[in-house]
Amino acid sequence: MPADKSQREGSLVVAALIVLGLIFAGHWIVSYVKHSDPWAILPWYGMVAAVIIVVGIVSILRHGRDK
Repeated sequence: MPADKSQREGSLVVAALIVLGLIFAGHWIVSYVKHSDPWAILPWYGMVAAVIIVVGIVSILRHGRDK
C-alpha cells in the first residue's frame, strides 16, 4: 500500500467488499432454494454473517492495541 494511504482506508475497502459478498451470497442462497421456504434459512445465514463481522471487529481491535 502506498505510504500516503492509511491502513483504515484499505480496511474500509476490504470491509465493503466483504459486505457486498455477503449480500450477494445471501441473495443467491435465497433464490437458489426454490422448492422449499427460502426464508427459513435467513436466520442461520444472518447469524453466520454476524459472527464473521464480530470476529473481524475483534481482530481489528486486538491488532490495533498491539501497535
